Order: sequence, then C-alpha cells, then structure tokens
Amino acid sequence: MGISVRVVEYSGKLVSEIAGECDVKAICQAASSNPAQYPLLAGVDAYDDTTFNPRQTAMLIAELERLTATVDFLHLSDSIAPLITLAELLLPAPRRPHHRRLVFSGD
Repeated sequence: MGISVRVVEYSGKLVSEIAGECDVKAICQAASSNPAQYPLLAGVDAYDDTTFNPRQTAMLIAELERLTATVDFLHLSDSIAPLITLAELLLPAPRRPHHRRLVFSGD
C-alpha cells in the first residue's frame, strides 16, 4: 500500500485528498536520502499519520519544489505537482478557513 494525503478542517471535515494519484511513498523515500535538505518530507511516517499545520506546510511546499528540481525520474516530478496543489489549500487566501491540516496517512 501507499501513503494517502488529505486536507482536513480542524473540525474533521475533509476538504480534498489524493490517494493513488501520485506516488507519495516514493517522494518521501527520495527525500529521506537527504534528511538535512528535506527534513519534513523525510519525517513522514510510512506506517502512521503525519500531520502538518499551515506554517509547516509552507516549508513542506518549499521542500517539494526543491525536490522537483533535483529528481531524475519523470514520474516523481509528475507526482509532486498534485501534492503541491493539495498542500497549497492550507496557504492563506481570501475566504479560506485558516484552521486546516495536511495529513499524510501511512498504511
């Protein structure tokens, strides 16, 4: 199994999710080869939930963008784009609730 990722309100309401659309596990494994460069991605637990708040998610997006520039495998680069799009749902925007979390769910 892989790792699914979802955005939830603090109330628990699901905002959006990706599951099976991108290889999140491979992204996290690529990041774990350099935990100093990608500390948040390298810290995602493949077997449990890992939760990020909006401030952490902004840093996670920066890590994903750096990883995109360095990966050799096209499928990884293609997998990172929807993950960034999902994570951006936590960034401040007009009429967007401020209390959201990004949750990586390992199996």
